Amino acid sequence: MSERVCAVVVTFNRKLMLRPCLHSLLAQERPLDQILVVDNASTDGTPDLLREEFPNLTVLRLEKNTGGAGGFHAGMRWAFDQGFDWVWVMDDDIEMKPEALTVLLRHQEFGDLIQLRKTHPEGPLIWEAVWNASGCSAITCERDVSFDNGKPWTSISYANFEGAFIRRSVMERIGFPDVRYFIGGDDTIYGLIASFHARVIYVDYIGVVKRVAMNQLKTRLHYYLQVRNLFLNYEHFRALGVPVVRSMFLLQTARTALANWSEILHTPKQRTWVNVRAVGWGLWHGRQGRFGPPPWIR
Repeated sequence: MSERVCAVVVTFNRKLMLRPCLHSLLAQERPLDQILVVDNASTDGTPDLLREEFPNLTVLRLEKNTGGAGGFHAGMRWAFDQGFDWVWVMDDDIEMKPEALTVLLRHQEFGDLIQLRKTHPEGPLIWEAVWNASGCSAITCERDVSFDNGKPWTSISYANFEGAFIRRSVMERIGFPDVRYFIGGDDTIYGLIASFHARVIYVDYIGVVKRVAMNQLKTRLHYYLQVRNLFLNYEHFRALGVPVVRSMFLLQTARTALANWSEILHTPKQRTWVNVRAVGWGLWHGRQGRFGPPPWIR
């Protein structure tokens, strides 16, 4: 019996990016059984676009913007409840090459959460990484070492929701993404948790095309969540039984905050008090355990 696959695309106010993403899914050489679009309460005409240009797709519109974490949680839960064998999750700013799903299914005997390589406007993205247990964060390598050494795929302990292919059994064991992240880090930690229960692999095939440049200007949302969400990582590390010394974690987090402040002060276009304060609020709210949407979005 053929495996039933549902793609879950989470979108918020980026209808011009959403369109090519959906077309790339409809163009898969192995047709998808279902495409679900999770609309995070968009206000840019996304519902009209979906109704007029993609009437055959399923849309789950949320009442408020729950961030990528909330959108993926809702979409994966919906697909799980519908009984799909695999859920293919992605943001709206990527496109999948026509052979991507075929390649993913070809590797299902080796993995339960499968990632493909991706490229962006500056070239192929280096994504192989290791965990810094003291800082509860992943550190990207300077090159994809395993692939340079000739491996067709390699085991990893993190994930990225720009094309993660997730077997049903993974969701049965660990549930769905933590909505408290709002944006950023929910996918990385989901992969870590999954690696304790299932096989998480990274395949040497560039099947994901990211249309947004990686060197875009950062916003206060980025600076705030990059620091605050480290405290959620710490919580998950402790729950998994990973030995983390709290004083070392706080030191590493302080260094991350200082690095962000330095970047803000030395980058003219980023040099605003809004960004400076965002880092400080991220530290404060993380220490207090205040997670979910930032205060200015609630």
